[in-house]
Amino acid sequence: MRIRPVTPGDAEGIDKINAKVREGRFTSFSAGQHESAEQLIAGLTQFDHMLVLETETDPQEICAAVLIQVNHQIFLRRMATLRVIVDQKWQGQGLGKALMETALELADNELMMERVEVEIPTDNVGALKLCKAVGFKVEGIAKDWMRNPEGHFVDAYLMAHCRNAK
Repeated sequence: MRIRPVTPGDAEGIDKINAKVREGRFTSFSAGQHESAEQLIAGLTQFDHMLVLETETDPQEICAAVLIQVNHQIFLRRMATLRVIVDQKWQGQGLGKALMETALELADNELMMERVEVEIPTDNVGALKLCKAVGFKVEGIAKDWMRNPEGHFVDAYLMAHCRNAK
């Protein structure tokens, strides 16, 4: 497996993962302002960083992706949000953890982020375990915070990883 920065050519692989994720109970990358991974990648700013985890053998396949979005407001540039997706067939093998650890290392040591936040639906036990395993702490629960694939609002854990709080 190899972790590397995203390229425009990765859009198709990320869209395939998003399509599978949308069918399940998880939120996808492209939810919200972007209709496709191509638009998401094209819309990345100088503050945003996206990494993909792919197989090294042919046929190469994108297994997971992570997006770090640094807050664009100058007085909040010490904070970022993180979103991760893992293809269902690759879940439970430690790939999401490896990708998130790499993303947090980037955020902590290169971007000098003091705080990285994630939002996890309360019914997504796997994502909760993953986030806790890489050092995120639950700071609270937001009621009716995000939409599930059926369009209903669900509660979400608000979690954060703080660089200096180890």
